[in-house]
Amino acid sequence: MPHISQLWINGTPRSASNGKVFDIINPATQQVVSQAASATWEDIELAITEADKAQPAWEELSALARRSILLEAARLLLSDKYAKRATQQVMEETGAVESWAAFDLRACIFQLELAAFEWANLKGQTMPSERAPGGTILIEKRAHGTVFAITPFNVPLTLAARAVAMPLICGNSVVLRSSELNPRSSEILVEALYEAGLPKGVLSLVHISRENIPQFTVDIIKHPYIRHINFTGSDRVGRILAQEAGKYLKPCVFELGGKSATVVLDDADIEDAARNILFSAMTHGGQVCMSNERVIVQKGASKALIDALTTMGQKIRSSPHPNGEIPPLISPGSAERVLGLINDAKSRGADVILGDLNHNGSFIKPHILLGVEPGWRLWEEESFGPVFGIKVVDTEEEAIQLANLTDYSLMGALFTKDIEKGLKLSRKIRAGHVSLNGPTFGLEPSLGVHGLGGGTGYGNFDVANFTQERFIVITPTGAGKNLPMIVNDL
Repeated sequence: MPHISQLWINGTPRSASNGKVFDIINPATQQVVSQAASATWEDIELAITEADKAQPAWEELSALARRSILLEAARLLLSDKYAKRATQQVMEETGAVESWAAFDLRACIFQLELAAFEWANLKGQTMPSERAPGGTILIEKRAHGTVFAITPFNVPLTLAARAVAMPLICGNSVVLRSSELNPRSSEILVEALYEAGLPKGVLSLVHISRENIPQFTVDIIKHPYIRHINFTGSDRVGRILAQEAGKYLKPCVFELGGKSATVVLDDADIEDAARNILFSAMTHGGQVCMSNERVIVQKGASKALIDALTTMGQKIRSSPHPNGEIPPLISPGSAERVLGLINDAKSRGADVILGDLNHNGSFIKPHILLGVEPGWRLWEEESFGPVFGIKVVDTEEEAIQLANLTDYSLMGALFTKDIEKGLKLSRKIRAGHVSLNGPTFGLEPSLGVHGLGGGTGYGNFDVANFTQERFIVITPTGAGKNLPMIVNDL
């Protein structure tokens, strides 16, 4: 019997109320590797209700106590009881190579630790009252209430941890909707948090079958107990969620797509640039929002860079090769979509300088295209695959202008040996994070990633976004005697 990922409601794993399940497919083998309980609306409403009931007591618990639970969950995930099982689940559900699954676990643990140490930023402040002389104003950072969190498939442990950890340390309860493609990864995180001492009901986990996701998600967003939404995923879905949340004026944090550009100037270290570009574009098959998707190179460096990229790129092997560096995409449909972007660019005149224009199930080899232009699908749309396009330009100014010619604003990179010039030009790239002589697939862990709006979304996974400032004014006793009378005989 395959493993069945359970719903977690009021701190207890349980089947769906109607007993239904849905299958989880390994993209490498196309075999069923597990099943998940398919939540009914009754299950979901109970999960929301129990989370809302548990939230006030959770917020009243000291921030230091909440911190201890997150740190204990991080310790548990490192233990023999969890670590091997967690990485195996990521590999089975997503087809990831072992090194990626191990990275996912490490980054998941870091997300828990990062949120735990934010407890110190939950302090309020006081100030004298201007309305009531002698009085005091208390300014407190308080939780929103119950948060609805939606996590994607590509980095399942890490992004599930990010979706819940910061809301939890801030005193919110959370209803987590797992990705329908890999729910076991979310389940193991929830299991560890409850073993670490999380009070019952504070975190609910629901799995929703693909056919029920659109309606159930709309119904969850409009539920009166849901006060905040966070989502990591595609900008297409993010726009739909934003419209639904906007109907009820509910705050959101969205970390959406990317179309990162790497600018390579004439004086760049070509070998270094090529290695960084390929690392950024091909890691996890390009299924990362930070992946490099566009390369803009000055003419003087173009031949050397193209030669280096094709020579190095030919050595990258995709699974099912035993030592493959890049995994299958999450589904054959994803591979077909990526190939569609490539063929569209080829039909418009781009040269395919690496790749065979084929896919085998979910597997697709690395592809590089030369001569990709703005307005083409491969320039405009996030591919989420092992492919990028190259555009050759004459001037530095043109390179920066083209780097910014996108609706996305997540990551960017620039290569030059002139650091002073590189710093000046990096400031002109409109992205939340720019790597000077480094990869787009890379970040400072304590900073995280964030977009500047558009297709990359808005908001940060931080204390400011998961708390609200509330004011209490302590008025001195007897101050009411000084109020003007509005009725003569009061």
